[in-house]
Amino acid sequence: MSSEKKADSRMLNYTELTSFFENMGMMVKSGISVSEAMSLLKEETPSSEQALKNAFDTMADDLYMGKPFGDAMRDTGAFPDYSVDMISTSEYTGKLESTLFHLADYYRTENSMKTTLVSAVRYPVIMLLMVIAVLVVMLALVFPAFYGVYENLAGSLSASSYGYINVSFTLTKVMLGIMIVLLAAMIAGITMWRGGKKDTVRNFLSKFSSFRELFRSMDLYRFTSCFDMFLSSGEHQDEALVKSMPVVETEALRALLQRCKEKMDGGMSFSQTAYEEHLYDQTNNRMLIPAERSGMLDTIMQKILSNLKVSIEKSIGHIANTVEPLLTGVLMIFIGIMLVSLMVPLIGIMNSIG
Repeated sequence: MSSEKKADSRMLNYTELTSFFENMGMMVKSGISVSEAMSLLKEETPSSEQALKNAFDTMADDLYMGKPFGDAMRDTGAFPDYSVDMISTSEYTGKLESTLFHLADYYRTENSMKTTLVSAVRYPVIMLLMVIAVLVVMLALVFPAFYGVYENLAGSLSASSYGYINVSFTLTKVMLGIMIVLLAAMIAGITMWRGGKKDTVRNFLSKFSSFRELFRSMDLYRFTSCFDMFLSSGEHQDEALVKSMPVVETEALRALLQRCKEKMDGGMSFSQTAYEEHLYDQTNNRMLIPAERSGMLDTIMQKILSNLKVSIEKSIGHIANTVEPLLTGVLMIFIGIMLVSLMVPLIGIMNSIG
């Protein structure tokens, strides 16, 4: 690879990975060789997508020189290690076509989960901005206007019986400060997540049970999907487990999988170790051993993946459905308090005049 290509190389995102594996799978299925398919993709990629084009150029050159597809992918530095390992294994076992489509489905699901999670985060940020805007308007415009009215009607506000308006004013300032701190914390967390400090953010959020369960479900889904893909590619169970472990980011789940590996090294099957270590919930665990004995493990793994995906969507929905009403309720309560504190003195003055 040239120095220019190295400078522009980067890891492909989920959308690009989905498109790549989908296109390669369709062309391989239609009888086009991997080398020819790669050349077609290279020609169709616009020069504006320089990093993507460089990755395809490198693969096309390597394939032309006779390198295996998996090695050509590895040379680009643009593909995750487990996708490279799966392609290399599938080339050896003759299951390249099914592996390409399986990888496309995997990254499509990953992209869908990422989009759902981003949407769940975006709404609280928007809500916080709205709350801050309302509080700023109250402090900058509404309170000064009412102070002027009350001073004209009742002399000095501080000497009147309406001093609790000052309490409302103070509460509003405190609330504004809290909202600004929360917004800053969320922006900082998003920045850290995108800046490569996911572990720090995950460790903090994992202190809350809802996020802890969400992260575990997402990691378990990734592991199960990778494990199933390796098995489909012809890999042995113990090797498939070892090669799937790098996708796991949760420390507790990684430790559990390590115990599974040690038991498998002792001669146990994956379904037995998963059942004993309670890798999945009770419903999914029950299906593993009968499925393996009946030769339907691949079918059950797909069922477990479907259940995990539903669980992830429920966890994200639960978090979003908790945060949204909470922020809305807080906003309504504080607006109500401010309105009452502003209107009651005016009612008292009008009654005195009447």
